[in-house]
Amino acid sequence: MWCKISTGVNNSEDLHIGVVYRSPSADDAEISELFSVISCVSSKHVMIMGDFNYPGINWITFDCDDAGERFLNVVQDSYLFQHVLSRTRVNNILDLILSRRSHD
Repeated sequence: MWCKISTGVNNSEDLHIGVVYRSPSADDAEISELFSVISCVSSKHVMIMGDFNYPGINWITFDCDDAGERFLNVVQDSYLFQHVLSRTRVNNILDLILSRRSHD
C-alpha cells in the first residue's frame, strides 16, 4: 500500500509512504517484486514501514543469515536507513521503518 503526501508548493518534496507485509512463506517472485519496488522508490523522499519478517538480520552489526542477506543488500544499495533498533517480536526486529534519512 502506497500513498503520496504533497509537502511543497511545486510538489518537489512529496513524501512517498509505503506499508509492507512480507509473509514468511513469500515466494521468490513476491520477494523480487518487493525488492524492485524498494529500489525504484528509494530515490524519492520515502518512508517504508512494515513487517518484513527477516529475523536473521542484526540491524546493529549488519550480520545476517542467508535469507536476510539479499534484503539487507537492497536496503544498503538503495541508501536507506533502518530506524527500529529494539525488538519488535520476541528477540527479533521484524517491524521496520526505512527512510533516506539517518537517525541523526
